[in-house]
Amino acid sequence: MDPVAVEQPLLYLGETIGFWVQTAVILLGAGAAVVTIIINGRLSRRSISHNEKLSQQRATIDLLLTQRTDQNLIESKKSVGAIHNNGGDFTSLATRDKAQDETRSHILSIINNYEFIALGIREGALDESIYKRAVYSQVMRDWRAMKAFIMELRRQNQIDTLFQEFELLAKRWDQQKLHCDA
Repeated sequence: MDPVAVEQPLLYLGETIGFWVQTAVILLGAGAAVVTIIINGRLSRRSISHNEKLSQQRATIDLLLTQRTDQNLIESKKSVGAIHNNGGDFTSLATRDKAQDETRSHILSIINNYEFIALGIREGALDESIYKRAVYSQVMRDWRAMKAFIMELRRQNQIDTLFQEFELLAKRWDQQKLHCDA
């Protein structure tokens, strides 16, 4: 009998070329999957960050629009504006005997409003840039006028943190003044 010559497969490192091709295809597929996961993760984080920024901006715009129609706030701003225009003393309204004074209530309404907004900015619920561009001058004017009032309330009530968010915001804005875009 004639021995049939069996063709030996071509081997590389003890394995057939087909084995190495198959292994390479599997590894390339796994690598492509990992790269796709990484890219999708980055894109998702960017998308989430973008959506959070849009939410902050929308919340800030909604707040500004709401404030323009809030009759209690409008009345308080008129009352405090009259004190500003007349060069009035806010500090004298901080005394305990003025606790029922309507003007004092208007001042506290405005300060509480600023405190709430400053906290929203600090916690990232509101967009500081939009709010600053919209009301910078008014906030800084009110802070300068009402600072002594707030300090007197802190002293009387022995609460060092009273309206601290408003103070922190005003101090930061005083250091980083709003500049003209022109």
